[in-house]
Amino acid sequence: MTLPDLEARFLPPEGWQEGYFGNPDTNHKIRFGYAQHSNPSGCILLLGGLSEFAEKYFETIHDLLARNLSVWTMDWAYQGLSTRNQTNPHKRHSDGFDADLSDLHFFIQNHILPQSPSLPMVMVGHSMGGHLGLRYLAQHPDMFKAAAFSAPMLGIKDLQIYGAAIKFLLRLLSPFHRGYIPGGSDWHEAMRKSDGNDIFSSDPVRDQVHNAWCLTNPALQVGAPTLGWLWESINSIHSLTPEALSKIKTPVLLTTAGKEKIVLNKAIKAAASHIPHASYLEIEGAKHEILMEKDEYRMQFFKAFDGLLKQVKITS
Repeated sequence: MTLPDLEARFLPPEGWQEGYFGNPDTNHKIRFGYAQHSNPSGCILLLGGLSEFAEKYFETIHDLLARNLSVWTMDWAYQGLSTRNQTNPHKRHSDGFDADLSDLHFFIQNHILPQSPSLPMVMVGHSMGGHLGLRYLAQHPDMFKAAAFSAPMLGIKDLQIYGAAIKFLLRLLSPFHRGYIPGGSDWHEAMRKSDGNDIFSSDPVRDQVHNAWCLTNPALQVGAPTLGWLWESINSIHSLTPEALSKIKTPVLLTTAGKEKIVLNKAIKAAASHIPHASYLEIEGAKHEILMEKDEYRMQFFKAFDGLLKQVKITS
């Protein structure tokens, strides 16, 4: 692995391993990675957001290992080092979020559980990863001991006013679903300012990590979503009804960013009221990528997360 010029906390932890699996139900080739603690009290499944990749979360993986937890993660299809669009690998397309859930289930059943059969599992997810995580918890209510999500994608802020009209338009545009959303393009460095002054993070150091890895390994680069991804994301969001959320038995922490510009905080807060064992935390001052934020915001997430681990008796 070629490494970018970043601080050690942003580089692979000791013992980091990677591999691939093929899911016969989706024909996706999925890259995954993991770091095993020598004496773990639990096992973390870490789910990144749209256009992200395992390398971006090395600092968080270091933090989780320091809590005596083993960590597993995977790159969703059409991003990271997993299956890409054959005609243009920069296009962040989707075969449907049910396909992503199939990949996730295959990963858990065939890789995580065989290596950690007796460890309690905890899910940690960001944005789109949080959305898919909640859907998985609703379908498999007894699988995870606890879950913590940062800015889960339960609504897209730019669509809150014209949502119904956009869905109608997307239905009409179905022959063009493999094209970029309006204004979308292949990856370029300026897609993120990476200086702490964009919509992602106010931390000028952590905000550089995403682009640093993409410049070091161009295979990680991914451009804008396609119209097809937008269509599938809207349909998946609508599937997380109050009834579906009420099926989640797992204790869940839902955190939102006070300066959120991407997902819809009010939808996350509403979801917390439908999940039987949910707690809700808004982190004032934080931007969308809470786990890539300044310490004063990031540590609020981890303080609540540590409380959750104690609540379910994974740590004391």
